[in-house]
Amino acid sequence: MALPPQRAFLRPILEITAKAEMRLSYKEILAELIPLLSLNDDDLQERTPHGALRVEKHTRYSMHLLKRGGLLDAPSQGSERGRYRITEQGHRYLSEHPDALDPAQLNMLAAKQEPSGDSSALAGAIPTAGDISPDEQIEVTYEQLRNKLADELLEIVKAVSPERFEDLVVDLLVKIGYGRGRRVGRTGDGGIDGIVTQDRLGFEKVYVQAKRWDTAQVGEPEIRKFSGSLDPHGATRGVFITTSRFSEPAKRTADYAARNNKIILLIDGPKLARLMIEYGVGVVTQTVYEIKEIDENYFTDG
Repeated sequence: MALPPQRAFLRPILEITAKAEMRLSYKEILAELIPLLSLNDDDLQERTPHGALRVEKHTRYSMHLLKRGGLLDAPSQGSERGRYRITEQGHRYLSEHPDALDPAQLNMLAAKQEPSGDSSALAGAIPTAGDISPDEQIEVTYEQLRNKLADELLEIVKAVSPERFEDLVVDLLVKIGYGRGRRVGRTGDGGIDGIVTQDRLGFEKVYVQAKRWDTAQVGEPEIRKFSGSLDPHGATRGVFITTSRFSEPAKRTADYAARNNKIILLIDGPKLARLMIEYGVGVVTQTVYEIKEIDENYFTDG
């Protein structure tokens, strides 16, 4: 069972407050929602792309919409600050609308709460999609943009020369936090394309293999050869990076090497693109948006 969409939280929240004999806090409302919506442990652990609990996002934004629509009330100060109760308008709305609440109707109700001249701006600020809150919409859009960028970036990387790809790989590993790095490439160094130091003082070297492949998977023979190429150097650590993917036998070969105290890290095309974005290799920041929220501590007396 997947977590219900955000709009499904609206009426249950209003019903919970309608039955309560006193004001309820956010946590009390959430506790009542869990059995009412038959939420299981998986539902409660479902997270947004940035790791926030989605059930909390749905609940808080639903309460926000109901309050802006005049169906819930919560004092902004005093001992009851932040505690919610249903309003008379909320009671009427429940009795007159037996079906699920429509965010578009809340939109119109919220507009009526504002003085003339401000209502259009407020109405436009409340989305009618009703499935996710605005901050979740930002997160989803952000992930979509990252995925699109990763796809485009990987296509460009696949088209560069093998030498440029080897330079790119070394640049990335240095940006990630390895020490100095250099490309070895076609110098007869046993199939090693680059060398980076594991620490900035250069005490231990990590050997790099870079395969700029388009469609074919990197198979077990390539990983076995790479593992063998580490031996003449007395090396126990290697990174194999490809624009393609690794076959299951290739992954098992890397796992087997780890059991013999030889660590071979595999980085496929999608992971390579994500790392390039994360560490700013081949990409630039176009725009930065700051998302602000209320500082509750600032308004706390004492």
